[in-house]
Amino acid sequence: MSFLLSVPTWISKSFPILERICLVILALLCLVLVVLVFMQITGGSETNNVITGNKDSYYAQNKAGSRQGRITRLVYIVLGVIALLCVVYFILLKIPNMF
Repeated sequence: MSFLLSVPTWISKSFPILERICLVILALLCLVLVVLVFMQITGGSETNNVITGNKDSYYAQNKAGSRQGRITRLVYIVLGVIALLCVVYFILLKIPNMF
């Protein structure tokens, strides 16, 4: 019955390596995220039109195909991957200590 409560050797040997790999990938993705955020353009394009009160211009409606839209999409993708890797990392951190 004690063999059910013990951790297999492949878990105790491979999970610390997987944890380090996850941390390195997370660090690299965080650096990529910082660079992408600094590449984004901020400006006064979010102002309302005084006469019509319309906030959307032709550029704002078709912004997804521009460089700015691609950078914004990349930021969201990198954030999603970072969130996923954080969950995986903390699962890997807890599994060997569960038993």
